[in-house]
Amino acid sequence: MAMSSPHLLRPFSGRQLGLVEGDGKVMVFAVLGGRYAGPSMLAHVPTLIRRINELPDEVDVVVFVDEANPVPASVARIDDMLSVFDGVDAMVCYQVATEAMKVIAGQTVLRGIDRSQLVAVRGPEVILRSRLQKALEQRPPDLWMSPTALVAAAGGRIKLFPEGADQSPTTA
Repeated sequence: MAMSSPHLLRPFSGRQLGLVEGDGKVMVFAVLGGRYAGPSMLAHVPTLIRRINELPDEVDVVVFVDEANPVPASVARIDDMLSVFDGVDAMVCYQVATEAMKVIAGQTVLRGIDRSQLVAVRGPEVILRSRLQKALEQRPPDLWMSPTALVAAAGGRIKLFPEGADQSPTTA
């Protein structure tokens, strides 16, 4: 029986997925995430470093999805994101936070959190390859990390791409 490891970043070229906006300079990676790994996509950092360094020179942008095989709706969303991906280091989908959030100490709830400044980040994550490489050179603190969190921690500019059509992209 064949086993697949969740930390292997499965690559898909933009041409393989039929990305219109990819122009052959985009590589899509399937990573651990979604309902199985929690609220954000996680990549095994040593594997991520190796995969990014192995990319052909013409690849300028990397995209991370939490699907083993991206579905057409995800590919269309990536195209939409790439069409407005300019002037930032990374872009992520988001939804306005709607769940109740609380600050706790041990088993005691201390207070609620105002959600007006919170969003829930979703995939796909679109990142400039050069910016991700620089973030990876700063020795990430954990073995498993979100690629976009790495870029943000290294001072990168992240654009929020709305999941709903009634919102417009913003920069964080």
